[in-house]
Amino acid sequence: MTIDELKALFQELEKQGLNPMLCDTEIPMYDASVPCGNPTMCSGDNVEMTSFPKELLSLQPEFMVSVKGDSMKDVGITTGDVVKVLSDATPYDGDIVLAYIDGECTLKTYCEDEEGQKWLIPQNEAYHPIMLDEKMNARIFGTVREIVKKAPRVAYKQCIRAIRKERTATVKAQQISKRRIRFAIREIAPNVVIGRQWYAVYRAMADLKVVTENDYEQFCTMVKDEVPEHEHLPVRDEIQRLAMLSFAKPVNLWREDNAPVQGKRFNDYLCLAQEMKRLLIA
Repeated sequence: MTIDELKALFQELEKQGLNPMLCDTEIPMYDASVPCGNPTMCSGDNVEMTSFPKELLSLQPEFMVSVKGDSMKDVGITTGDVVKVLSDATPYDGDIVLAYIDGECTLKTYCEDEEGQKWLIPQNEAYHPIMLDEKMNARIFGTVREIVKKAPRVAYKQCIRAIRKERTATVKAQQISKRRIRFAIREIAPNVVIGRQWYAVYRAMADLKVVTENDYEQFCTMVKDEVPEHEHLPVRDEIQRLAMLSFAKPVNLWREDNAPVQGKRFNDYLCLAQEMKRLLIA
């Protein structure tokens, strides 16, 4: 990919509300896998450099280490992940740390109890907490600041199921007649009390593929043709502004905590979308 192509890609991602960052700063990547299980010998003598976005780095030294084991699975750290460790950072209760105990390394949660005793706690009930005794040769190398997940490979059968589901949905959409669409718009119109609520109607229709995704002009024209006397007709720019956060997704993926409206207004939009779907496929 050329520099110009990369710039164009970043600009497009930014338009979609994402925050692309260039991996332009090198930090050490140790080839030894740190166990998320019982401590094992540290053998990370070999090291290579890996690139990371400078925006995600601190002023203190940092390094990357790969992970193996399942003792931290309850906080989402599993075999194949890579963690970014802030070197020599002071750990606080609840921090995930890279610890060295009697010549062995482990990744655990740090905590100091009411009596001042320090513990390393796994996030998997199959493992026991480790009490840091003064007799131990123990050291906290640093605290985990980032987790880089190993990219999964999706099974072929799962991909085929998704394709078949999409094809089935397309066939069903083709079976929704224009007469049914016009009927549904007329029926839902009295429930729309402000112009922006037409977005919920659009989203339901887009989910069922009876309007083209992101073609707000087409949708507005359909509504105006069907209910021209409606007091609150849709305006393209107004409804397009709602296509953000979870509202940019199919209705069944809407979440109030990640929507452009909350509370009663969110419920109003959701009810409109669900009712429109019911009218279209009834």
